[in-house]
Amino acid sequence: MKQSISRWPLQVAAACWGFAVLPAGAAERVSVEARLQQLEGESEIRQLLDEYMLVLDVRDWDKYVQFFATNGELDLVEGVLHGRDAIRTRMANASERMAAAAAGRPQRQSADLLSNVYVKVDGDTATARSRFTFLAEAEDGGFRVRGSGLYLDTWIREDGAWRIQRRKVDWDLLAGQTPPAASAPLSSN
Repeated sequence: MKQSISRWPLQVAAACWGFAVLPAGAAERVSVEARLQQLEGESEIRQLLDEYMLVLDVRDWDKYVQFFATNGELDLVEGVLHGRDAIRTRMANASERMAAAAAGRPQRQSADLLSNVYVKVDGDTATARSRFTFLAEAEDGGFRVRGSGLYLDTWIREDGAWRIQRRKVDWDLLAGQTPPAASAPLSSN
């Protein structure tokens, strides 16, 4: 009883100024709840990234665009695509071009990999960075990296589900491309 009486003036003053005084231990519970929500969000996004790679592999563009927010953006070398319809059209067209280029050649094995996943959740938004690597079987039967780079994402909760608001595809290894100029070595002065 003595503790609640001694807190009474503080609670009245806080209420007058528009502040809430949390019961003892409530701040710790809020912190644990916030951390739990953050961990759950990170886990959900990591799972969605895994599912994304599976959908990318089977080229199901209707499912693919569901990973993006309604007004989501996909930032590619050729420009930024706005909205699910534009993203679906671009991916379907690229898939058709690749299929036409491969027509008449023996079917080769390939794999789309995702690694080095980092996710940071802040309420109903999140950022994620992950490395994608595309492997393909070469004519000699060995496997080669045909491309690799980073997905740099901003995620939001839309209608209760995590969706990609913006994805920048930042290629750093691409078969047939000229590598970026090497930096000058640091001097030892």
